[in-house]
Amino acid sequence: MNTKVLDTNVLLDRPIDQTLSSLNPCKVVIPLAVVSELDKFKGFEDSRGYCARQAIRFLDSLRPNLHNGVSLPSGHVVAVEVNHTDVELPDFLNRHHTDTRILAVTKGLRKTGEVSLLTQDTCIRIMADALGIPAENYVVERVDVENLYAGWSRLVISDNELQMLYENGHFPAEQQLTENQYLMMSDSSGGVHCGRYHSGIIRLLGKETPAFGISPAQNNIEQVFLMDALLDPRIQLVSVLGPAGTGKTLLALAAGLHQVVNLKRYDKLVVTRELIPHGRDIGALPGTKNEKISAWMGSVFDNLQYLVRNFSAGKYDEKCCPAERVSRFMEEGFIELEALTYIRGRSIPNQWIIVDEAQNLTKENIKTVITRAGRETKIIVIGDIQQIDNCRLTPANNGLVTLIDRFRGQEIYAHITLSRSERSTLAALGVELLP
Repeated sequence: MNTKVLDTNVLLDRPIDQTLSSLNPCKVVIPLAVVSELDKFKGFEDSRGYCARQAIRFLDSLRPNLHNGVSLPSGHVVAVEVNHTDVELPDFLNRHHTDTRILAVTKGLRKTGEVSLLTQDTCIRIMADALGIPAENYVVERVDVENLYAGWSRLVISDNELQMLYENGHFPAEQQLTENQYLMMSDSSGGVHCGRYHSGIIRLLGKETPAFGISPAQNNIEQVFLMDALLDPRIQLVSVLGPAGTGKTLLALAAGLHQVVNLKRYDKLVVTRELIPHGRDIGALPGTKNEKISAWMGSVFDNLQYLVRNFSAGKYDEKCCPAERVSRFMEEGFIELEALTYIRGRSIPNQWIIVDEAQNLTKENIKTVITRAGRETKIIVIGDIQQIDNCRLTPANNGLVTLIDRFRGQEIYAHITLSRSERSTLAALGVELLP
């Protein structure tokens, strides 16, 4: 039986049962130095802390024979290894450093058979190779970003299909399409028509409906698709992917305010995000929870003030600035800003939830948010994978792309990728020229 020595980062990537299931039956060795590192992470409130606690509990359940190795029903054998402290390594390597101790264990075990080190740390793999120690990259599940589902596609329709589309409002689809996939349909005369596929039928989209004074930008069909998904109550989960300036947050807030304030379809508009700084963190912030969160929600406040600048209804008719109107909406319970930290454990019924900057969320974070949804709640997940601030995530393994990949084809889900910047010519050039 071959042996895999696990680095700490492998056990922090996902729950240990999932790690084991991703490996073929083998002997899994966890160096004692790794257990010591897990103890440092167990108090963290993020996914690493959760995985560290899961690993510690799992190992505790296997006592008292961990030093000899414990056989599992899956065919794996799990052991904690403390020996091989006398393995010959270069003098300049610090013997007390965790990485050195992991390398020593792996090298020492090579005398017993086929052994390799499993790690996500590039530097350890380089050092292992220099020392003649086999090392493998633990590749986590990744989404093919290049072929990520865009939520809409182009389609050429016949004259007969065009006639049915406008006579009946729909026509049967002959192509294999994805549930709630949007379509930009071209006819033989060069006309363009918007539709959505649902249950074997392609339906014509209705006329553009403004929401809280905002309509899709002129000739921006992607925004037309997005507005339709946002305003359809049958769609309970919408994901939006696109670079800065494409209108993701503005349209989601406008549709939310329209349905909360005007239609009374939902009780409250909740905006949440992971509090991860771009650049150097400025440290702890003073004030109440709302005052602390407000510092992270500048872009949301900018959009809200733009949306309410012309709003007038009853007591809001009096002269006041947009910032004061936003404050009144919040005081009266129409809008709530919440840090993602406080979402776990809640059950949120009949609310319109916007998850902003979702490219910074892990798969576990996304699962936490989605599973908080109560009855009649709609969730809009927004992000830009070109602007990831979480150093542990990449465009291929963050929670947003995972959600798009996993929920594709579900009846209550729709996705739209936006590409055209509407913010300004300068912003559009920034997206194009600054990768």
